[in-house]
Amino acid sequence: MATIDTSTEREEVKEGKEEKAAYYVLVGGEAHETQGVIPEKRELMHTSLTYVAAAYAQLRGAGVPRSRIITIVQVRDYLEGLKDGQYPKVMYEKECALLLKEGGSDYDFDAVCPSTVWRVVLGLKNENYPKVVPKGKDKVKSLTLAIYSHGDSHPAVKIIKHQHQHQHQEKKEADNAAAAAATENGSSNLMGPPDLKPHLDPLKHEWFVHMPYPNKDRRINNEILSFVATEGSKDAGRCRNKPEYYLYATQLRSIFCSLFQENPKRPVIALLNYCRSGGGIEFLRRSYTRKALGAEKWPLYLMSSCQASHDALVGGLWETWFQHLSKRIPKLMSSDAKDTVNNTNITLGKLFFESKKEYHIKNKYELKDLVKTFAFPSIFGETNNQNAVAVRYDADLAKVICSSSDGNDACNYGHIDGYSTVDR
Repeated sequence: MATIDTSTEREEVKEGKEEKAAYYVLVGGEAHETQGVIPEKRELMHTSLTYVAAAYAQLRGAGVPRSRIITIVQVRDYLEGLKDGQYPKVMYEKECALLLKEGGSDYDFDAVCPSTVWRVVLGLKNENYPKVVPKGKDKVKSLTLAIYSHGDSHPAVKIIKHQHQHQHQEKKEADNAAAAAATENGSSNLMGPPDLKPHLDPLKHEWFVHMPYPNKDRRINNEILSFVATEGSKDAGRCRNKPEYYLYATQLRSIFCSLFQENPKRPVIALLNYCRSGGGIEFLRRSYTRKALGAEKWPLYLMSSCQASHDALVGGLWETWFQHLSKRIPKLMSSDAKDTVNNTNITLGKLFFESKKEYHIKNKYELKDLVKTFAFPSIFGETNNQNAVAVRYDADLAKVICSSSDGNDACNYGHIDGYSTVDR
């Protein structure tokens, strides 16, 4: 059995065999257009660095040794492009203090790319990738993959010009019909339904997460893109037309397939924290896909910070998930994996519920602001006192957003999602 000394990060192995343990892969992405270019052309702030550094510190504080945490994020690459002693470098150095003290990111600079995630998670070790998730059934108890970045989607195939014009005309006609109906009903004002983003057909779109650098190895690049429908990216526009810079949901699905083929019983927990990250869960919602992949038997717990057609709130589920997880890890590492609050078994389902609930509570102000642009209170029109309407509206929204036990009665924007193939 391995005894872990977190103060010196020394693992002392007794009886000649190390016990299987949990591994964590923390990925911090960014768009190439904002952080993959030369320092002089980069944006001032980095999207994911502080969140990865915070999760790393929480895991270390919970007793997880550095050897079992693999980080893929721009640390020195980003910091070296900032001026010493000035904002924001001072702030980032403070936020990343522990990560920097313990050696920085395992994969930095141009190693922060899709193929690195592919190799690390699948355990494809070589001289350029020395730290990966160990292969073999007797080495890893569970694997957690967490990704924080920007995300988006593009059509799977190229849309021909006349098709695009036809689709645009159909939408215009539908909007005109809706407006006419509203006028006929006497409700042709701002109280009409909001113009929310439409649901994207999962069979006609590819979802992806941004990485700052492209795949360096052409062979690997061709291999991991060979089964992704990238044709539609060519005319998708800026930040959607560089497949070699993207880690696709289709690639993640392939990674999961490989992991469970090699080790069908090892649990995998994945947190996708970026805009449109719900696209990474879509394949599990289709029964025929689950059956074809054998996914019904996968011990997989997959979470996303928003739905497939929507944007994520800053921080998303990342902060609350790692906060609750790190509090439970010391107990999970003991022989008595009971929740000290109510003396019940600690499950992923309970952790997700707690994290989701706190997420909605913490973000209710942002959610309220968005809802206010789409809806009016029931008191609207009953009084000319605008202050009374505003006060009533704000109070009602605060109650509605957190009305259910997990806060799910808010709105689609910022609505986190999750799917488990096992009953927990």
